[in-house]
Amino acid sequence: MKNRIVVGVVLLCSLFLTSCTKDKSQTIAGTYTYKTSGTVTLLPSQLVGLDDATLAMYRAAGVAVDPVVVGLYPEQGQMNVLKDGDSEGNVKITFNDLLGNADVTSGRVDGSSITLESGHVKAAQLTDGTDKIGAGIVAFSGSGKKYEDVLIIDFQYQGKFTVSGVDMTVVASDVHCVAKTN
Repeated sequence: MKNRIVVGVVLLCSLFLTSCTKDKSQTIAGTYTYKTSGTVTLLPSQLVGLDDATLAMYRAAGVAVDPVVVGLYPEQGQMNVLKDGDSEGNVKITFNDLLGNADVTSGRVDGSSITLESGHVKAAQLTDGTDKIGAGIVAFSGSGKKYEDVLIIDFQYQGKFTVSGVDMTVVASDVHCVAKTN
């Protein structure tokens, strides 16, 4: 009889303990180790917005008018996704780059998806694969999804870089952040 009571109490306790455990694989709020890298497509700023005829004239004169794809210098560090106030789904996201800046943005979480608001800016650097070749300030936004314990965010960058003294405007970007839950 005592054995049945002990077994019953153990089963009841294990039921309570497992029902109170959250599935962290779908909870986006938390701390992460992250790495961001990718490319931006740049065009000299003085050429942005010119019509096709003008670009053709410049091309005929030997001026390079085609966009160039340049690598972003990778960033890595600690990322925090923090609940923001009482509102359901609002978050603050912090990026603490080991060798660079601390950046903060706002976002919204819906289940296993996250959307970063536009309008926040950050410094970014360009690389040729070996050396840093340029830098600039970009506005960034993005969206992503959590898969098990990995959060993948695709960023969109807008803004300008300076490369060898030439002002360049971002016309497209392919930037990804991969973050693993700590």
